[in-house]
Amino acid sequence: MNNIFQSHLLIKKGDIAPYVLLPGDPGRIKRIVRFWDSGKEVKYNREFLTWTGTYKGIPISATSTGIGCPSAAIAVEELTNAGAEIFIRIGTCGALKKEIRPGNLILPDSALRQDGTTKEYVVPDFVAQASPEVFKALSDAAQSLGMVFFSGINRTHDAFYETTENFLSLMQTEEYKKGRLVSSEMECSSVFTVASLRGKKSGAVLAVNTAEPLEDIAKDPDLIYRLETTPDADKGIDDSIRVALRAIELLEKRKQ
Repeated sequence: MNNIFQSHLLIKKGDIAPYVLLPGDPGRIKRIVRFWDSGKEVKYNREFLTWTGTYKGIPISATSTGIGCPSAAIAVEELTNAGAEIFIRIGTCGALKKEIRPGNLILPDSALRQDGTTKEYVVPDFVAQASPEVFKALSDAAQSLGMVFFSGINRTHDAFYETTENFLSLMQTEEYKKGRLVSSEMECSSVFTVASLRGKKSGAVLAVNTAEPLEDIAKDPDLIYRLETTPDADKGIDDSIRVALRAIELLEKRKQ
């Protein structure tokens, strides 16, 4: 299986570096590779665009996952088969606390699994966690770069256009009541879960592109669809890339 082309990414062993960045949007791949020393396109099929190159001499790949957990899980499975070892999701999210603003970064240490995909893999009480060493590297990287960031639990779900009842239910969770729920997006739980099951490491750095307190969203769900296109929100995307790349440097140094 490892020596054949993977069914959806159309990659094979030797195409992929140990470190892989996972944006959702294929259009973000070229934004990522601008920071690399060198790189080339490996394959583009469906929502999956893959590049491989180097960053400060470190072999690195990037693959877009599209929107949602099903395609993100496929990407992690097939990248693992092709030789990937460490995954860092680079994405956007909605912040759920009033102190978090567009352009800030979220470093989730775990994901609340409100998606359907991970239910196909694990029991309900399985905790989808970022790997501690990857989370620490991301935190250290963000601090060293002077980024404004927040850590906590990210909620992963399936329906971008969801109901008010979903938000009211979310407010009843222990994660929210304990003040640990910081953001919401659509891929992290599958990345964390599948990587863990396959013996790989993972983490995520998310740029905030909409920021409304959960209690306000529960009253007016349309608030989450007002995505910010401000300079701060756009800069957050580049900041998330810088943090991920710096974290890879730290992880590489800590191996030595």
